[in-house]
Amino acid sequence: MKIANQHIVELKYTLRKDNPNGEIMEIMDEHWPFKFLFGSGVLIPAFEKHLEGLEDGATFEFTLSAKEAYGEVDSTKTVQIFRDDIEEDHRYPMENYEEGDLISVITSLGERITGKLKALKAKYILVDTNHAMAGLNLHFEGQVLNVRKARTDELIHKRYIEPNGIRSDSRLSEPPNE
Repeated sequence: MKIANQHIVELKYTLRKDNPNGEIMEIMDEHWPFKFLFGSGVLIPAFEKHLEGLEDGATFEFTLSAKEAYGEVDSTKTVQIFRDDIEEDHRYPMENYEEGDLISVITSLGERITGKLKALKAKYILVDTNHAMAGLNLHFEGQVLNVRKARTDELIHKRYIEPNGIRSDSRLSEPPNE
């Protein structure tokens, strides 16, 4: 079966920064493959374009420019948030934050702001909300492990769903963040 819209795709791949010899950023293997609904609109369009039409067992290798991937770094995406406007999370108190941390905070207005902590001042913080991979060229090399038509529940939810509803290789013994 060929990769097309409304198909579930399973891939194994190695993602490297810039080129085939670049720093390894992510590995998805046959024991923990990347599974997704093709054409759902949540993946990078250029990523899907390189995969469209491939069949089970096919190998692939391609590089996405920063512009095709998560875009160039945009300096206007650094936001200032006053500490008084941040809802304190007892699990991750502000006193534990350090510059460079990847954080997610909720403001008093209920807005979630996620990004890299650029500055930690007495009255405010600066958060770079660019995607963590913005400005990077991404090189993918891998293989298509399986392609099948999506089930009705997957089409309704616009995502891959394990047959039993739980990621079968999960090692979690309790819900995260509790």
